[in-house]
Amino acid sequence: MVKLTLSLRYVNNDMKVAVIQDSANNNHYLKYLKAFAKGIDDSVDVCNSRDALKYDCAIIFGSYKAKRGKPAHRGKGTIVESGMPYVQIETQLVGRPITTALHNEFRVGVNGFLWDDAKWGFEFITHDRSKIVFERNGYDPNIAWKDNGEDILVCMQKVGDASLRGTNIFDWTRDTVIKLREHTHRKIIVRPHPLYRKGYAHKLLKEELMLLQDVHWQESDVKQNNFLSIQEQLKNIWCVVTYTSGTGIDAVLHGVPSIACDTGSMVYDVSSNKLEDVNDPYRGNKNEWANKIAHCQWSLEEFESGECWSHIKKSL
Repeated sequence: MVKLTLSLRYVNNDMKVAVIQDSANNNHYLKYLKAFAKGIDDSVDVCNSRDALKYDCAIIFGSYKAKRGKPAHRGKGTIVESGMPYVQIETQLVGRPITTALHNEFRVGVNGFLWDDAKWGFEFITHDRSKIVFERNGYDPNIAWKDNGEDILVCMQKVGDASLRGTNIFDWTRDTVIKLREHTHRKIIVRPHPLYRKGYAHKLLKEELMLLQDVHWQESDVKQNNFLSIQEQLKNIWCVVTYTSGTGIDAVLHGVPSIACDTGSMVYDVSSNKLEDVNDPYRGNKNEWANKIAHCQWSLEEFESGECWSHIKKSL
């Protein structure tokens, strides 16, 4: 794989910005960074991530995992570990695709990518863009909460994902199901992440959980012909339980109540946060949240036009 890097100088109150292309590990991600760069300025310089420290801030693609040795992670690590301010482009929130890593829209935050660790520029919001972002992805920001579902859906996450913040997803799932059973008699369905890793560990967890009363395992390997989409599964769900999984967003988008167990969840503010609330989960107002989420997510066109940069640079 060819390592490419790109830097861009943009003077904004004497701020020099580096767009780090060796933070992307394929040409698709590289395209996204170039689109973002275009929205800042049309003129670009070439530099390596190791040279970015001469700049005041940087733009990176994806989350940094310190234990990963791939060039893209080393590129991101140079920026994150330096302590310099950075803009992080990450996975889509509203309307996120499950079967592909190639997105048309992205979350964009400063110094992070989770609800409680990034700067999203909420204090600079001047208008409501929730209808624009939701509708172009096929959703209604004002959808009513459901109250007629039957089952509890516990959603696992990709093993080792940065959003877990070091939490062991197998331990979390086991402990969560056991505690939920103390508070509800409803059927509990465990849904692994569609992109399996560590299949044997999943097998052991499945065997253990299936011994509990009315606990079921949803085979969700996206590579299998019988793959069940989250949209289809949500039709009969009373409440979705997640750590920081994007499935929590899918739930709220479909009007299904959520329990978000970590403050980094992007639906933490419109979810219950305790497992004991499973029988009466949060169904409050979500208008403010919808507008905030819409200011976290931007299209490629909004990258190129500079609209995203105009908003996010205020938090640097």
